Parts: sequence; C-alpha cells; structure tokens
Amino acid sequence: METIEDVELGDVRLSCAVVGQGPVVIALHGFPDCRETFRPMLPALTAAGYRVVMPALRGYAPSGIARSGEHDALRAGEDAVRLANHYSPGAKVRLLGHDWGAIASFAATAQAPDRFSHLATLAVPHPAAFTRNASAAQLRRSWYMGMFQLPGIAEARLSANDFALVDRLWRDWSPGFVATEQEMSEVKAGIRERVGPVLGYYRALLSPKTLLRAKALFGKTRVPAIHVHGEDDGCIGIASARGAERFYERGYALHRVAGAGHFMTREKPREVAKLVVEFFAT
Repeated sequence: METIEDVELGDVRLSCAVVGQGPVVIALHGFPDCRETFRPMLPALTAAGYRVVMPALRGYAPSGIARSGEHDALRAGEDAVRLANHYSPGAKVRLLGHDWGAIASFAATAQAPDRFSHLATLAVPHPAAFTRNASAAQLRRSWYMGMFQLPGIAEARLSANDFALVDRLWRDWSPGFVATEQEMSEVKAGIRERVGPVLGYYRALLSPKTLLRAKALFGKTRVPAIHVHGEDDGCIGIASARGAERFYERGYALHRVAGAGHFMTREKPREVAKLVVEFFAT
C-alpha cells in the first residue's frame, strides 16, 4: 500500500510517497529527475521488509518552495535528518541518494551520523573524491553547471521547447537508455513551475554561505557506506570515485554497474536494488 503524505519541516513542506512496512529507508532523488526514479527498485526494497520514504526535494513539485528561499543540497540534507526524526524517531534510518540526493545524503550523515545506519549513494561519489579527481573530461561533462549560473539565460534555456534540455541531458547521461513519455512527463512536472528553486541547487554551489557550511561534506563519512556507479555515466565519470575509500571511517565499497548510465535506478533497477538490499542487510 502506498500513501502520499505531506510533512511540515518548518522551512518547507515535503510531499512524500511512502511504501511498505518495516525499518525506514529514505530515498532522495536528483536532477533532472523526481522521486519516481526509485519506483523500479521498490519491489526489491519492500520485499526485503523496508518502509521506503520518497520525498520530492525542497523546491520540486509537489513539495513546497522553502520559506527561506534556500534550495540547496545542504538544506536538503537537513530535511533528510528531520524526515528521519519524523518517520523513525526510535531507530536509525537507511539512506539512499541519487545525484543531488547523494550530495544531500552526505550532508545528512555529516550533520547527524547517529541517525543513520547505512548510506548508499548512486552516481555522485564523496565530494572530496570528486573534487580531487576533477579533470578536463569531467569539466566537459559538467558544462551545464556553468550555464545554470547565468540569470535569465539559464531559466530560458532550461524551459525552452517543453524542457528539451532535460531530454538532451537524459540522452547524454544515459546513452543506452530510452525514457518513456510517462517518465519524462513526471520528471518535467516536478520542475515545470519550479525552475528558479531547481536552479538554486546549482547556484548555491558558489554562494559564500554554502561554502562556509559545506566544510563537513569534505570530511570523512562516519556511516557505513557503498557507492554505486554506472560504467556508462555521461554526467559523472566513474573515475571521479577513484580513491574515495580514504574518505570513509566505517567501511566503504564501490560497485560498478555495467551497461548503466547516470539514471541507473531506471536502467538496471534489479542490479542496483540487489546491491542496496544486500548492503542494507549487513
């Protein structure tokens, strides 16, 4: 049975899809995507006895726009901690994050490591590893991040031709995958009226306030973790995870998924879910 629940967190109201019974798994999506990205993995997660909470990130519909106006991965990490307190006040939570959701997951575990028992990140490795492994090839892949800093231009480019840029990014980032019309409709619905907040995640990267608060992200993660990466990821090259093991205190493993790009939750849901479920059981 699935329910849609609005959870008021003070600065923002999050709309959460909740499926299953048992220990809580909070699953955080990224860009350009939506909480439905985890749906193909739900059969394995619920069969393993988990209650999966899938919020739309702050700023993405149908969640609310933050009263503070702050839409970034660090605040999304704070939201994850508050969701853990809401859905599982007496037990630690398992955390699953893809893309921006992965960065938000690192932020959550940095802020409140005692609230989380396991951390599984997808597609975006530890921020310290990503930074150390920066390369010309990765800068070319990340061209859109610079464009997103341009007021007005970014909004117009992202929205043009029914968000054709989103279609392009999906093709480039997961070259072996063809999304359905329904999948793209769901993704675009989450950002159609929320272009400003969605771009806010990228613009916050250069904010002095964010830089001051982000220090914890580059320290060692104090929660047992795995990272799963598609070998054909056209957004974040798998080389960006090289040497990441030095940034974890309580165990870490890297898993490569052959034939998968950036949106591996939809491309190879059985393989990814198997890795995550086996890890969550340890």
